[in-house]
This record gives sequence, structure tokens and C-alpha cells, in this order.
Amino acid sequence: MSIQQTWRSLRSLRSDPPTPIGQDRRKRELFSASLEQSEQYFKAAEGVGHETRPVLAFYGLSQLGRAIAVATHPDRHKSPTDWQLSGHGVRVPGLSQPTVQGNIGRLAVRDQGKGSFTQLAQLLDSPSLSNPVPLAEIWDSIPEMNGYPLPSGGRYPALDLSEGADCTREDWGERGAPGVYILSGTPKNLPPLEDFLKHYPTVWPLKGLQENNYLPSPRRGLTGQIYLNPQRKYARGGFVALHGTKYRGRSFAFPALTGNSLPMHPILAWWAALYALSMLARYEPEKWAATVNVDVSKEAIPIEQLLHEALEAVPALALETMSEYSQSDQERQKSRLNKMRHYEGKEYKTFGELARTAIDKLSPKSNKGRESSRSTKRRQ
Repeated sequence: MSIQQTWRSLRSLRSDPPTPIGQDRRKRELFSASLEQSEQYFKAAEGVGHETRPVLAFYGLSQLGRAIAVATHPDRHKSPTDWQLSGHGVRVPGLSQPTVQGNIGRLAVRDQGKGSFTQLAQLLDSPSLSNPVPLAEIWDSIPEMNGYPLPSGGRYPALDLSEGADCTREDWGERGAPGVYILSGTPKNLPPLEDFLKHYPTVWPLKGLQENNYLPSPRRGLTGQIYLNPQRKYARGGFVALHGTKYRGRSFAFPALTGNSLPMHPILAWWAALYALSMLARYEPEKWAATVNVDVSKEAIPIEQLLHEALEAVPALALETMSEYSQSDQERQKSRLNKMRHYEGKEYKTFGELARTAIDKLSPKSNKGRESSRSTKRRQ
């Protein structure tokens, strides 16, 4: 979907808002005004340089956050006014420290325990930033930033999750290449795989992960990939559908940030990153000007990438989020159960595995075993 189509879809919601808004006049007015302001902020951000863009992009996201909050189903509200966001709810202590110069990834971002960021995390069933987390770590968790880390980052990026065949060899023979789940986008210098994967709790460790006698799981795949052997309790595509996080039409495994046991919702990662950059641009303009100067700053290109991607990624993600969280808990649970029924208990085998089974049945060793079994039965 192009950015023009995304905004048309968001604009269409203003006359036909999500069900939780209904005919409530205050909610409709807030929803419509927030979407209008957000669109204007993002379009204004598109027309300015990187010296100013983070301020406009952050306020565009902040208004989208208000629209998401008012569109969330009351099942996630602890009080009748939870849909009314107030304040930023996040802060960046140490903004003016000299150590920030040349390495903004060291900036720590945390929530304030109240305010828009914390409220939105609760509405989205997401961990927040109750502990200070380096900006570089938050940055890595944004899929579009894979390949564009800050100087102190690049350790635990968002990983694309898919299903395919083991392509590390071409000589698998008649049995064919085994099927695997593929995590793509891993950094070059990987620590031991199980230590690395502990940061991705939605995909590792999982009970029942099959281990072939000759192929351990996990293992290194092609460059930038990790292979997991399939779990046979899922039909084709089931593992990705049930354990991946949908993000702009693709499935990802997101890292759990420092202090959290589960990944944070992607829109909150964008919120934290854009907020930190906007604070630098507003309150440390000289430092910010040096940071985005491509002649002297190694951080300039990653920042350009984030500010470019934000213009399309954030509105598209907000549209997806509104669609999902406007449903009731019962509707979401029903959708999840239907997905599980569709994928679980439908064990499948790849062509390579079917070939292995057939070859094993025809092999002399296998036939000898069957003949021995028949002889034993006759003697009995």
C-alpha cells in the first residue's frame, strides 16, 4: 500500500470510525481532529530538512497515538477516560551530557510511569520502558533500521520470520533439502546462537522444536540467517502465523528490550525513537546540527534512513494497530483460536521429508528390520 493509499484509508475512517467510537460525539471529534493534525504534521515533515523533521514527525505520531487510543476497545480500559491521552509519558534524561556528542545511541529512554506513552502501552497490551533503555537498542528493534544501526547498536535487530528450505547445501541428494524456519537479518558477529535467541522470546525457546539427528536446531544458515527445524504440530505457515508479529504485511520476531520479558509494540519503539530525536532537535540544536551533518557524523545516514522511513511506516502501522485493537477481547481470542485450529494438529511434511520416508522404507536396513520383526511374530 502506498503512503497515499494509507492516508486515504485513514481519512475514510473519519466518516466511518471503528466500532468503539460509535456515535460518541466527543470520541468522534477527538478521533477526527487527531487524524487531521497527524496528516498535516507528516506532510509538513516531508517538506523540511532533517534539522526539523523529527519534531514534526514525532508530533504526527503523537496525534496518531491519540487516534489509536480512542479507537481501542473498552475491554482494555481500566477507567472510562483511558482513551484520553495526556502528556508525552516518556523522557530522555542526560540529553545535554557531553558523551552524547557523536553517539546518540547512548541516550537512555524511559517512561514516566504515567502519560501518553505509558497509557498507550497498557491499551496495546505491551511492555513499556520502565527501565532506562539505550536509544541504540530501541533503534535496532525497528525493522526498517536493519542495516542502519547507530554506532553503538546493531546487536539485536528485528528479524524477518519466514519458512523455507535449508539452502546451505546443494547436494542434499534424493532426499531433498529439509524444511526450516528462517530468521533473516542477523548481525555479522553473532554470539552463540542460543544466547542470541534468548532475546527473541516469541520464537525461542519453544517446546517441541524438532531436532533432526544430523541437523541441530538452531544453526547458522546463509549469510544473515538462522535456521530452526520445524515444529510438526503446525501446518505449513502455522509457526510464522502464530509466533510472528505482523508488521506492514510481513512477519517478524522482535527482540525484548532491556528489563522486559516480551517485545514492546512496534509503534512504541517508533514513539521512543522519534521522541528522543525531537528532543535533541528542539533543546540541543547545535549538537543536533552536527549529528545530522553527513560530512562529519557517522550517525547522519542512519538518522536520515529513520526519518525517511517514518513518513510511510508510522501511518501504515497506526492503521494496522487500529484495525486490530478496535476488536473486543472476545473477538481477538476467537480470531486467535480459529487461527490455531487452522494451523495446529495438521502435521505436514516437505517433499524432501516425504522422499526420506520413502527411501528409508525401501532401504535394505529397513527391510531387514521388517523381516526380523515378521520372523519374531511367526516364532511367537
